[in-house]
Amino acid sequence: MIENAINPVQLDVIYNRLEKKPVTFLYEDFLKVFDDTFVETEDDFFLDQNKGRFNAYITPGIHVWEGSISISTPRKLIVTTIRPAVQMIFCTKGSITYHLNDTVNKVDKAHHNVLFLPAGDMMMEWHPSESTNLVIISLSADFFTRLMTSNSGILQQFQKAMTSSDAGWLAKKNMNIYQQSIFILQKFANTRPATSHKRLFVEAKVIELLGHQLDQFEEMQEKGNSYSLKAVEIEKMYMVRSIILNNLSHHYSLIELAHLVGTNECYLKDHFKKVFGTTVYGFTQKAKMEKAKELILIGGKKISEVAKTTGFKYTSHFTSSFKKHFGVLPNKIKLLFLIGLQEFECLSVMFCESGF
Repeated sequence: MIENAINPVQLDVIYNRLEKKPVTFLYEDFLKVFDDTFVETEDDFFLDQNKGRFNAYITPGIHVWEGSISISTPRKLIVTTIRPAVQMIFCTKGSITYHLNDTVNKVDKAHHNVLFLPAGDMMMEWHPSESTNLVIISLSADFFTRLMTSNSGILQQFQKAMTSSDAGWLAKKNMNIYQQSIFILQKFANTRPATSHKRLFVEAKVIELLGHQLDQFEEMQEKGNSYSLKAVEIEKMYMVRSIILNNLSHHYSLIELAHLVGTNECYLKDHFKKVFGTTVYGFTQKAKMEKAKELILIGGKKISEVAKTTGFKYTSHFTSSFKKHFGVLPNKIKLLFLIGLQEFECLSVMFCESGF
């Protein structure tokens, strides 16, 4: 059903093919979801030659939509929200354009922003793309406000707009999606939390993502225009990222990576930090450790094999790096993971029973 393209609990869809009017979507009032309810949806949708697949999670005050859209024809969409909401918008591939009052904001690949939507209409536009990947997290205005401690600091103007019911963006320029946010977004796409703690999992990840967004916004305010990069420069940094992730057993020098993507070492170090919020070395080490943890938890490989797969010549060096990163030896991580999962499930039960 096409209504699932925006929201799995949508109330109405209007599409006039003869007059070529935009599709109109009416957002469900997700505030009506009961405190002990968790709605999870996974489905396909189609609109003319456009098609996609999505996952959605809805819990009180939070609606997460994560999906991929193959767009062959331009499409305009009018979205009607019933109650005020704050949207965290992440575009990891392709692009999407928002028409808001007199402003137009195109959110391109590898960028994100935060949007306040009062009750009413807003126009969105899909652009032709082999694949547009989005994560759109809607928070009720009350849920967002409870997370903010005061109307001071970097959020003062944004919160003032919310109070006045004025639609608007947190950042004047869309921000690059940093490494720590990429890992969380991947969890929404690849992780299916156990039934006993789905709500806690989603809430925790959403709050963590929002924290990263606000920290990054503050950083951008301090750095000003020096924060921005051209699209071609960002694309080169994503090429570097792919080279690293697809070849974790190989050690690349900065000069090698720079030459592979057509830049120089100085630009590589500066641009990579701006795009991903970390150094090339820091990104590589974290990627190696996450891959190593994944391989150990899956099982079937010796520690020496995991070390070799992640680019360590000596197992002792791998063991030392792993312990420094996770705080435990590689052969203990599986036990720690199981213990932590049990504690998390117990915590979930306690919160549910106490009406949290």
